[in-house]
Amino acid sequence: MKLDFFDFSDLEQKRLNKDVIWLHLSGTLGDEFWKHLYDFLDLTDEQMKMIRSPHADSFFEEFHNGMFWSLARPSISNQVDAIETVNFFMTDKVLVTRQFSHDNAFALVSHKLMEKGEHFSKIGVDRLAATLIEDTINSYVELLKLGGNRLEEIQNKIILNPGKRELELINRAQQVIWIYLNQVWPVETVLLALQRSTNPLMTEVGKQHIAFRQDETNAVIRLFETYRAMSYNLMDVYISGLSLRTNRTTTIFTMIATLFLPPSLIAGIYGMNFIIPEVHAPFGYYLCLALMFCVSGGLLFWLKYNGHIELQ
Repeated sequence: MKLDFFDFSDLEQKRLNKDVIWLHLSGTLGDEFWKHLYDFLDLTDEQMKMIRSPHADSFFEEFHNGMFWSLARPSISNQVDAIETVNFFMTDKVLVTRQFSHDNAFALVSHKLMEKGEHFSKIGVDRLAATLIEDTINSYVELLKLGGNRLEEIQNKIILNPGKRELELINRAQQVIWIYLNQVWPVETVLLALQRSTNPLMTEVGKQHIAFRQDETNAVIRLFETYRAMSYNLMDVYISGLSLRTNRTTTIFTMIATLFLPPSLIAGIYGMNFIIPEVHAPFGYYLCLALMFCVSGGLLFWLKYNGHIELQ
């Protein structure tokens, strides 16, 4: 059942009827709402503070009346906006999720639950929690798809024109991958704690699904580490690109210098302060210029024919 507001007396009745209740809290909520939630779930002040507040890192905490954990979740768009934390509190027949933006992090899960109502009608609160955790992990998968495309774009830019801008892109990619990798590692720790928990809220079926999520998280971590290695390999590609560009420039200057050597030699010989017969010839000037062009052109043809240079 999806509601935009909560009637806590009605929720209490549903809870007594052994219905599983999922409360997703987003945006700004008033103090009166938090007071009703405090009474409805019989929370302690510490638990209320943990649910209401964002947390820097993912972690797990177990209480006598429930289980709390927080997971970091990337917000995916054409440009990755940010990482937000989502708090989970699971107690008897009730799961509370708390995010701090106004976007619904679990919109797809909500639609799936409504479309397959009969299929999910008998699941326990731990199975519901595993489904929401799966959605959080899938957000990292979407991030990896976006990151893979960006790494490929950076590599293409490096191959075409390695420069200062491309070096900044490589450095930025390495930083971003490291940031997200540091966010995924604690998620694995939280899932391990859930799987090993002896709390009766976690049934064997729930632990089995949490184990599936843990395998998916391990796969995500391996992909992040692969992308991290790829980002360092981009530096090798960048250095190779710079070397190729330097070699190309050196080749051009060497070719120019080589082509000007014969004309310089001829000009040096006929520029000496001696009596040279050709100097007084009627067409000596034009003959000397033609000789310079012929020697340089012949040298250029010879270099091209033997594959020493490539003319674009």
